[in-house]
Amino acid sequence: MLYSKELVAPRPKSKTGLLHFIANPLRNKYESMLRRAFAHSTIHGMQNAFMEQHRSVRYFWFIIVLLGTISFLSMFSILQHQHNEQQLVSVVATTQLPVYNVEFPAVAICPWNHVNWLRASTAADRFLPRNADPYVRESFQQLLIGMEQLTFGKFQTLGALAERNLSSLVQLSLSKLASYLAYRCDELFVPDSCVFDETHYDCCQLFVQERTEKGLCLVFNSLISEDSRKKKLINEFYPYKLSTAGEGSGLQFMLRMNDSYLRAGTQVPFSMNLMIKEPRQWSHSMVYPLYSNTENFLSLDPVVIQTSTNTYEMDPAKRRCYFDNERHPYFPYTSLPYSRANCVATCLQWSVHHHCKCTLPIHLPSIDDTRECNVLDFPCLSRHTDVFGYVKTRGQEKYINDSRRGQFCTCPDSCNTQVYQIYLNVRQLINSNTTNDTLPPRRIRADIHYTQRVLMKIETKLKYTFHDWVAGFGGILGLYVGASALSFAELGYAVGQILWSLLKDLYVKLKSKL
Repeated sequence: MLYSKELVAPRPKSKTGLLHFIANPLRNKYESMLRRAFAHSTIHGMQNAFMEQHRSVRYFWFIIVLLGTISFLSMFSILQHQHNEQQLVSVVATTQLPVYNVEFPAVAICPWNHVNWLRASTAADRFLPRNADPYVRESFQQLLIGMEQLTFGKFQTLGALAERNLSSLVQLSLSKLASYLAYRCDELFVPDSCVFDETHYDCCQLFVQERTEKGLCLVFNSLISEDSRKKKLINEFYPYKLSTAGEGSGLQFMLRMNDSYLRAGTQVPFSMNLMIKEPRQWSHSMVYPLYSNTENFLSLDPVVIQTSTNTYEMDPAKRRCYFDNERHPYFPYTSLPYSRANCVATCLQWSVHHHCKCTLPIHLPSIDDTRECNVLDFPCLSRHTDVFGYVKTRGQEKYINDSRRGQFCTCPDSCNTQVYQIYLNVRQLINSNTTNDTLPPRRIRADIHYTQRVLMKIETKLKYTFHDWVAGFGGILGLYVGASALSFAELGYAVGQILWSLLKDLYVKLKSKL
């Protein structure tokens, strides 16, 4: 009875005695919930940390679980950093890709001399006024001479024309004039000389007129001009592909050299440039000269470069390439797919527009709502030849000491492209039938084919994808904690139970006070 008063009314200022027993039921309740929750946990060490009877043993396992969790979090931060870096890696996907999986390249035939002088007189009647005086006709004659070897960036010949009074020719469309004077298909090709995939074709069914930086050319297997795109609508196998390799398996044709098309006294010989480009590519800076009375064997060894679609969500600046359907800020066209060559052609056209307030649709992609350059723009074009004829890239000034002005073009590479390694073998063409008048005295024969039936494919992809992240996460989780995805469900279920019980207790306590 000495402690009955204390048992009934404990001392309020003391922190010992029965005040400890008041808190024990709540603590025991949550300890019991944790033990039940982790009695059969899949997280290694949690059973020992909660079910061992000795406190020192429980503390030991708590420390082990804590160290494992810290190690897991450290490795996870490294894994997350590698994933966030979005590193790219290029690998050889295969060296046995059949050639029929890729499109045969576009082949362009570009004459050195762009003016067929047999149509010069009719061109004057067609494009000049009826009452044109001799000075105007002489100016028109000088204009045709300047257009003989006119290619983009080579505007030196236009500087001499600027000294004449050309105001009477200001309404003249240079693109229409060039198209009228350009060589037709039947004027260049020997009839029935075109063969593709061991099948004979009419050359004018294969080659169509197309604009390039080298002027108007006759192009095979392209998708740039409107006539070429019409072929795609009626032929599902266009652009064409090949199934084999070797001489005689690809494209073969013969060109005839007719000096009657040339101007008397011209310094431009009747020869050709051969351009190899992708079917959706506007132009290519590399050309191969074809000389008269030669056989030209071009062996193509294409390399396919592709970028995996798992990089599509990356910033193109970090990826350093653009897919065909992406819109580059300096490439506003929707009719042309993105490629570095198409972007450079667009950049040069905008450069002409910036410096001379006009465009040259005869050489480069058109810009809507802009006027075509006319004869009065020749001084400007000639003055900025060093800009238009040289393309610079950002950052090259750090490594190259180049005083030329040039034009800076911010054009990343294409994510999906084909690179052609070209080997040219030339030998003299001997006419074994000199008495046959149907064969012209001078001609050019070409054979363009694949080197081998298989090619190499290089693929660029993310070094660490989301699947790699999941696999790495699961590996370090199992290594350091011995847990799995189900362990997170168990942990979430246990925490949810405790929070729900805690909320219920708080609710009961608040309700009792009210």
